[in-house]
Amino acid sequence: MPDEALRQRLDQAIERLDDAQRKRLLDWAGSISVNVQNARSAGASIGPLADYLHIANGGVVDGRATYYLDVTPELLNPHGVLHGGAIYVMVDYSMGGATMSVLPPGEICATIEIKISYLAGVRGGRLTCATDIIKRGKNVVFLESRVMADSGALVAAATGSFAIIRPPARTAL
Repeated sequence: MPDEALRQRLDQAIERLDDAQRKRLLDWAGSISVNVQNARSAGASIGPLADYLHIANGGVVDGRATYYLDVTPELLNPHGVLHGGAIYVMVDYSMGGATMSVLPPGEICATIEIKISYLAGVRGGRLTCATDIIKRGKNVVFLESRVMADSGALVAAATGSFAIIRPPARTAL
């Protein structure tokens, strides 16, 4: 049974948002519940962490994903170089996106591990992460990502594995 007081507070909060904020709220609702259908459009927000790190989805299809990261001053370490954690997060999103592109409705994925090698420092511009599934097993997907700078330089290379999580079987009462 729904909590009417909670519903009323949520409705009041939504009324105070502008259209862009409502769209972002809908995007985030889609990320926390598979029951929110068609919440995201192509290129829409992929979540608050990605928004903060300036990571965008460039497209996912048939086990391939492309994600972008715009390098901004707040992402630089004390030496003026992009923090490796931002690159790692982009790779994680890209691998998750590639995995989700081959799963049937209702199945999700979770990171098991990612091994990343940083090959060059970055001080600005836009990075592109291209990810491909290299093997899909029954319960685990294995992936490979390459992160490139605007100049074409290879910035990082990564491999990872993601678990396939199926919805629990429903039992009749």
